[in-house]
Amino acid sequence: MKRIFQIIAVCAGLMTQACGNKADLEQNVAPAAGARVKFYHLAPDVTGLNIFANDVKISGVNTVSPFPPATQTTPNLLTYGGSFPNLDYAALAAGSLKIKAVVPASGTTTETVVASAEQAFDDGKYYSIYAYGAAPNYGTLVLNDDFTAADPTKAYVRFVNLVNPGTAAASPAYDLTVNGAALFSGVAFKGNTSTFTAITPIAYGGTKVPVVAKTGATSVASGSAFSLQPYAGKFYTIIVSGIVGGTGAKAPTLYVSTNR
Repeated sequence: MKRIFQIIAVCAGLMTQACGNKADLEQNVAPAAGARVKFYHLAPDVTGLNIFANDVKISGVNTVSPFPPATQTTPNLLTYGGSFPNLDYAALAAGSLKIKAVVPASGTTTETVVASAEQAFDDGKYYSIYAYGAAPNYGTLVLNDDFTAADPTKAYVRFVNLVNPGTAAASPAYDLTVNGAALFSGVAFKGNTSTFTAITPIAYGGTKVPVVAKTGATSVASGSAFSLQPYAGKFYTIIVSGIVGGTGAKAPTLYVSTNR
C-alpha cells in the first residue's frame, strides 16, 4: 500500500511540473489567435447552407440549429434560424476575409452563393454575420460584438430587425420590451442596436422574463415560448426575422442568441 501512495505522489509531482507554476487549466490553455466570427442563417426561404471563409469551408459537425421553427434535417448544413458555431465563435485568421453562405449543389442544381461579406476582421475582436432576405434579394449584416461591460452586475441586450418585406412595399419598424421595460423603439428593417444595452439581471435559476417585439400594437412574440434568463455579465442578441405576411417558418419570429 505504501508503494502505491509513493507512485501516486510521483505522478502528481510530474503533472504539476508539466502544468508549470500554475496548475489552473484556464490559465494554461491559451486561446488561439485570430478574429472570432459567428454566422447566422436568417434567410427564411433558403434551406441548408454551407459557410466558407476565403473559399474554405468552415461549417461542419458542430453546425446545429437550436432555434424554432428550424430543425436539423441535413447533416452539417446550417438551417434557418441557426448559427455557426452553435456555441461560442469560430477562430479565423485576422485580416481581409470573404465570408459566404452557399446552398450546396444537389442533383442537377449547381451550388448557389446566397450571401457574402468581405471586410477586414481584426485580431482578438468578435463579429456576428447575419445572412438575411428573400429571393432574389439577399444580404449580409456584420456587427462588431463589443463585450465591454460598464457594470458587470448587469446583463446586456441588443436588437436586430431582419424581417424581409417580401412583396410588401416596406417592412415595419419594431419596438422591443424585456420584462415589460421598453428597451428599443422604431428599429427599421436591417436596423440594429449594435451597442449592447444594460438590463436588470435575474438570479441563477430564476423565472425567465418575457421578451416582446411589436410593430404598432401587434406583438410578434411573447410569453413563455419567447423568454430570456438574463444573467449578470452575459450578452444577448434578440433577433426578429421572417417575411412580412409570411406563415409557418416564414412568419416574423423572435430568436434569442447568447453571445457570451
